[in-house]
Amino acid sequence: MHTEVKFRLAGGEQPLILVPAFVNKKGPFEFILDTGACTSLLSTELAQRLGINEGESKEAMGAGGKVKVTLSHVESLAIGTATLENVQIAITDMSGVGSAVGAKIDGDIGYNFLNVFRVMIDYRTHALHLIQGENPPPSSEADQIKFKLAGPAKPLILVPTYVNDQGPYQFAVDTGASTTVISPEFAQSLGIQTVEAPAMTGGGGKVRASRGNVESLAVGMTQLEKVAVVVSDFLVSLSGIVGAKLDGVVGYNYLKNFTVTIDYPRETLTLQKA
Repeated sequence: MHTEVKFRLAGGEQPLILVPAFVNKKGPFEFILDTGACTSLLSTELAQRLGINEGESKEAMGAGGKVKVTLSHVESLAIGTATLENVQIAITDMSGVGSAVGAKIDGDIGYNFLNVFRVMIDYRTHALHLIQGENPPPSSEADQIKFKLAGPAKPLILVPTYVNDQGPYQFAVDTGASTTVISPEFAQSLGIQTVEAPAMTGGGGKVRASRGNVESLAVGMTQLEKVAVVVSDFLVSLSGIVGAKLDGVVGYNYLKNFTVTIDYPRETLTLQKA
């Protein structure tokens, strides 16, 4: 099975990937493509429009703090011809994220949908490929990196990352992150100079941040020079949830330079120069 859909970027210089998704065979609706989310999300407004009953309420942790969600299921969730049935979703208010990127956000495609696919994101052509049951073609030009998942509570994609030719450090690859983020402790250890930046918006609200630059950032052997980073302490709480120390998050401003393939079944990340 191989499906291809076009995506769009919303949010200016620090955008999110929005893909057309169908819920219970209705749509398309605009969902964030988010490898940093465990469970796929549905906006409160869309859940009400579709008559989806809400179940157990709980608190989840987003970048901006605690988020109230209610758990439920949808009969089907689909991107192109890639369809999963009886999918658990979390219903929550997504208006804050929508306001931040200037778009109406209907939901979020997370790990519990993506994990059965080889997910290929071509930032140059704005194409998303979801592939299942095919062996990936060999490529001598692409850097293949083995990754590990952080754990069932927050199955982030963890990869060895080098900063300023030092490392490896532990970073998460997050297609739902509009920029690359590092922790204040990590920035201080590397002597990175920062200036105050506008607050970031994430699940749970706004997060204080500063910005700076690193001389180089490399995931595996794939290195870029002069990479802008945002410094924020939300990584401290995220590390607690994950159960592992996170030095940073690799986001859009790094990933956009590549065709990115996340092979969940084989736990392999491939970066190929665009």
